[in-house]
This record gives sequence, structure tokens and C-alpha cells, in this order.
Amino acid sequence: MKFINKLLVIVFILFYCDAIAQSKDELKIQKQKILDEIDYTTNLLNNTKSNKIKSLDYLNVLITQIQKKEQFLITLNLELSLLIKKISKTEKSINKTINDITQEEQLLKSLKDEYAKMIFAAFKQKDSRNNIVFIISATDFNQAYKRILYLKQYATFRKNQTQRIEKSTIKLKNKNISLVLQKENYIRESKSKKELSNLKFIELEGINKSKEEKKLLVASLVKSEKKFKNEINKNQKKAKRLDDKIRKIIEEEIARAKSKDLKNTNYSLTPEAIALSREFSNNKGKLPWPLKKGIIIGKYGTQKHSVFAGIETFNNGINIATDKNADVRVVFDGTVSRIFFIKGEGKAILINHGEYYSVYSGLKEVTVKAGEKVFSKEKIGVILTHEEDNKTQLHFEIWKGYEKSNPSIWLYNAY
Repeated sequence: MKFINKLLVIVFILFYCDAIAQSKDELKIQKQKILDEIDYTTNLLNNTKSNKIKSLDYLNVLITQIQKKEQFLITLNLELSLLIKKISKTEKSINKTINDITQEEQLLKSLKDEYAKMIFAAFKQKDSRNNIVFIISATDFNQAYKRILYLKQYATFRKNQTQRIEKSTIKLKNKNISLVLQKENYIRESKSKKELSNLKFIELEGINKSKEEKKLLVASLVKSEKKFKNEINKNQKKAKRLDDKIRKIIEEEIARAKSKDLKNTNYSLTPEAIALSREFSNNKGKLPWPLKKGIIIGKYGTQKHSVFAGIETFNNGINIATDKNADVRVVFDGTVSRIFFIKGEGKAILINHGEYYSVYSGLKEVTVKAGEKVFSKEKIGVILTHEEDNKTQLHFEIWKGYEKSNPSIWLYNAY
């Protein structure tokens, strides 16, 4: 448990560093995606709740949900961190605006005081003499001219002083409006911070509940260790049969291609197949999912078993949990190479994409025929549900020639 907590801290730090550059909108999109996945796993768990005591698949979905909840908690922490920074920035902005307002008020007072003195001085001189008397009382023409210039400059200064007072008043008014808006933003941000903190607390409680359920479920499964180990072995044998079947079909496909070009002893693709292979390869990480809705609960490759120590399983592809009667769709343009049956797992389809192949296993209905051309996102069948444990999963694989590949790195946003 301590190791897991440390691992979560490390993941959070790495995730945080990566997310600093993320905008608030990007974080919201990411958070919503994880929330949708959590909701989906909740629906899947509800659908199999009555069989959870005897279901390893329920445990796999529960583990996936816990992982998604922990990811969601990380995004909440990031969002909270960004919001705290924003609040700090708003506080600094408010303090700066308050200082600016104080300076503007002092400047405006100074301008008004100067203007008041000017008006008072002009009022005192008004009874003793007016501007005309001031000019004609000059001793000579040169002095009279200077007095005219002085009066013009005085009038201009007075006018400018009035304009400066007006500008300073408008500036002060705008600063006050800005301060009101900044304070409103601060109130909103503080409220959001409180809501996020509360949500974080609720999510932590939810994770702890799910972990407690997992703990109890694991304990109940361990009691029936022999039975479930037999089930694991049975599933691995099914996977081996599927692997052998696919490999044999691919060998037959390659042999067929060779037989079409007897002069060439080396296997070579047609120009059309080369172009298709190139297009398929260029779409790595962009391929649509083989289901409209689904979540990966079985990863590719060798995995340590979630319950039984010392047991490892190997998955040639990925297992995607989905809804009952969900449509299965092809991930890229290609040709249906073969439709075959795997005992206990329903029907399977192998589709050729040049030198690449995609495999869809766990279907109850197939809506295409061998040799038929299919196009990206086209429906090719309907998923099978195992009634005894309500398991509804598509097993999906990608091959390049005789080599298996991790489908998660090919599908869009599968990680």
C-alpha cells in the first residue's frame, strides 16, 4: 500500500509538470473524459453486480474504475493547483489596483487644489482690474504684448488643468470599476476552490470505498482459488487457440499471395496493398475504436494476475468491456479475410489491411462476408454477452505479418 501511495505521488508530480502548460479548457476536457469513463465503468459494474462474487471480470472492471478515479483525482489536484495560482494572481492584481487608486486619488486632489488656488487668485484680482485694464495699463507696447501672451498662457494652463482633472476623474472611475470586477472574480474563484476541495474529498472517499470493495472481493475469490485458477488456465488455452487460428490464417493469406506471383519467389505485396499498409501505418494512434462505447479492462502483453500471486497471463490483444448488443465496427479500410468460430468465445473476424491484420473476437452475429471490402467504422457484427456472468467484451488484436502489436498504441486516445 505504501508503495502504491508513493507511486501515485510520483505519477502526480510527472503529470503535474506535464500539465502546467495545459490550459484550463484542456484540463476540463481531460477531466470530462475521465468522468465519462468512470460513469461507464459504474454502469458495467451495475450490470454485473449480481454475479460479482463469482466474477473475475467484475474485479477487472472494478480495478479499471479505481485507476480512472485516481486519474480523476490527479486532474482535480491539477485544477485546484491552477486555481490557487489564479487566486494568488487576482489578489496581487487587486492590491495593485488599490495602490493605483490611492495614487490617482492623491493626484486628483493635488490637481483640484492647484485649480482652486488658481480660481481664488483670479477672483481676488477681478474687482481691482480686468484683463483689458491689465493690458492697457502697460507702460509700453512691448510690455502690453507680453501681458497678452501671459493671459493666453494662463487661459491655456487653466483649460489644460480642467482637462487633466477630467481625465484623472475618468481614470479613477475605471480603476474602481476594475477593482469591483476583480473582487467579483476573486469571490467566484474562491467559491470554485471550495467546490473543488469538497469534490476532492468526496472522490477520495469514493476511491477508498472502491478499494475496500476490491479488498473484500479479492478475499472471497482467494477462497475459491482452485476454481479460478482453472478458469484462468481455460482462458489462456482459449487465447492460445485463437492465436494459433489467426497465425494459420495469416500463413494461408501470405501463401495465397505468393501463389499469384509464381515468378517471384519472395512474398511481395501488390501496389494497392502497399498503399493500404502505408495508410494504415500513418494512422497509428488515430484509428477509431472498434466499438462506439467501451473501456479497456484487459491490457496487451504479460500481466501479473490481480488476485493470485505468482500467476502471469499473456494477452495477444486487448479486451474492451462494452454494452450488451453493441455494434462492432472495423477500424480501417480493408478486406474480410476470414470469419471463424472459437469454442466458448463466439465468432471472430480477421480483416486484411495490406500487410496489417485486425482481429475482432467475441461476436454473436457477423454482418459481413469473407472477401467483402469494408470501410473504416463500418459495422461488421454484434457483440456476444456470456449470460452466466454477464460478460460483454470484445477481444481486439492487430498483427503485422506474423508479428503481434499492442492495439492500444494504434487506437485513438486509448491510453
